Amino acid sequence: MRISRRTLLAAALAAPAARAQQDRPIRLVYPFSSGDRMARALAEAAGDILGQPVEVQTGLGAEAAARASPDGHTLGWVATRTLALNPHFDPNLPYRLQDFAPLTLVYRAPVALAAASTLPGTGYAGTLAHLLAHPGLAFGSVGTGSTPHLVMEMLQGSTGIRLVNAGHQSEPAALADLMAGSIPLYAGSLNTLLRHRASGRFRILALTAPARLAAAPDVPTFAELGRPELVVRDWHGVCAPAGTPAPILLRLADALQAAVRSPLVQARATPDMELDPLGPEDFATLIHRDVSFYGKLIQTRGIKLG
Repeated sequence: MRISRRTLLAAALAAPAARAQQDRPIRLVYPFSSGDRMARALAEAAGDILGQPVEVQTGLGAEAAARASPDGHTLGWVATRTLALNPHFDPNLPYRLQDFAPLTLVYRAPVALAAASTLPGTGYAGTLAHLLAHPGLAFGSVGTGSTPHLVMEMLQGSTGIRLVNAGHQSEPAALADLMAGSIPLYAGSLNTLLRHRASGRFRILALTAPARLAAAPDVPTFAELGRPELVVRDWHGVCAPAGTPAPILLRLADALQAAVRSPLVQARATPDMELDPLGPEDFATLIHRDVSFYGKLIQTRGIKLG
């Protein structure tokens, strides 16, 4: 899964393989049912750089990219959940981590913790005190087994509070319950919360970002609040099928990293996104680090999907 820059540069001398890869459009498999805004922006920018169309295909699982011919004509959009979380929950996944060759990280985004306005307490400290005194309250997230869900598991392990996962499987459902006061806590996208913040139905308590964000300068980080272990960000990136020739990987990685830096992609990013085009080696290191980190967390907390 790791590809050294030196190996890529040396292999780039075999230019015919890279030239042959330009003979037809590239498809970028997006494995989620919604939220492909950044994937489409990246595809458009990368296509302009490569001089070759890049077409986003949704509704296909990550295995569609993993099982594709390793010729550079199929790429896969991957995320924390795809590569670092799902393998720990499902031993029968139709793909394996080693089926992918990392090309570039696209962005990272923190998880935000919010409390319903009906929940007693002021700020993080007051809310935490209430939660410690009232164990068993429910929390919602964008889905069981997601990064926000695991952040809530980390929070429980770190602070000693005891919560119950409400079991939502979508962001809209969890957010609706938060705003209705049906659940007292929610972990999810800061960008989504900011769009509804003016309703006054919840308060944003903290972020898992390493530093405060310009989009929400009044929201502290968990690190500021004495919980540096809760600096966690969800990430998204692009991989090729393992076995793709090195010259092709080099060409694609360079183009995709340039696309992440392009004005088009920068303009499509939401305020909570940190665009960070890590190259193949650094992206592989990030993936392996999170696979290990989340594996230990899932085992320690005894987290299961069923």
